[in-house]
Amino acid sequence: MPKNKVQFQIGVSIPEFIEVFGTEKQCERYLETSKWPNGYKCVDCQSTRYGTYQAGSRKVYQCKDCRKRHRLTAGTIFHGSKTPLRTWFIAIHEITQSKNCVSALELHRRLGVNYKTAWLMKHKLMQLMYESDQKYKLQGQVEIDDAYLGGVKKGGKRGRGSENKKPFIAAVQCNDNGHPVFVKLNSISEFTTEAIKAWAQDNLKPGTKTITDGLPCFNILDDLGDHSVLVTSRAKKEEVDAVFKWVNTILSNVKTSISGTFHSLDFGRYGHRYLADLEFRLNRRFDLRRMFFGLLNKALFSSPKSEKALYALLSG
Repeated sequence: MPKNKVQFQIGVSIPEFIEVFGTEKQCERYLETSKWPNGYKCVDCQSTRYGTYQAGSRKVYQCKDCRKRHRLTAGTIFHGSKTPLRTWFIAIHEITQSKNCVSALELHRRLGVNYKTAWLMKHKLMQLMYESDQKYKLQGQVEIDDAYLGGVKKGGKRGRGSENKKPFIAAVQCNDNGHPVFVKLNSISEFTTEAIKAWAQDNLKPGTKTITDGLPCFNILDDLGDHSVLVTSRAKKEEVDAVFKWVNTILSNVKTSISGTFHSLDFGRYGHRYLADLEFRLNRRFDLRRMFFGLLNKALFSSPKSEKALYALLSG
């Protein structure tokens, strides 16, 4: 049997990472050349004359003409963080190159930082992942299914009425050959006609061909494109497996990854970020190198995300 090219990618190996980003100065140099590929230019007076000095753990540029100061990490996700750039770069490598999700607890152990710092780093990067794919709209043939995060709370209700279960939608765009090309994992407030309509307007291009199971709220998709239904409770297993092959595969991977990595999650507050972590990596699984450098470069040009901002950005 031939090797699966996606599974057997090398990506950015640890020896290569150490060679390129092994020291703090190497990481600073990468950030400098990314921000100013043609050399430093003052944002106020456009002068290219500058001096540098160290302020705590961060390098500061100062224009020699207007005296404007500019921290190297200003305008990046690293702004305001005392954690070394090298530690941040390692965290991005761990998150993008690992086969499964990496928890904040695991980052705490691998990076040698306290748990709160690891948690903040993880959530800042997950929020960046969440923002990365928000504008993309699915098109062509799309398999859609309803799903839940969380299990049954002791003494609580079972099934869809469980207080501990948070709903989300899994949707997979397939190409003409029936292969998955893009995944959307979006948390929603509840499975109602209004919620599905709002989700579809945000995530589906007009004319998209969708297929869902018999959940009544999905009937609103009839008004938004070419929608077909397969009632799974009445269909043969072979038919269900064929029609919902990829969305069921993705959901199985999502649940396995979450249950195998995280043991205590507040799905109601943070579920959208953990889904975004999985979505981001699934959509870039064909090129692990691009995934690493893609997230790294997004971090370099991201708006700063303070702890207060992270809580303000909570969905639902």
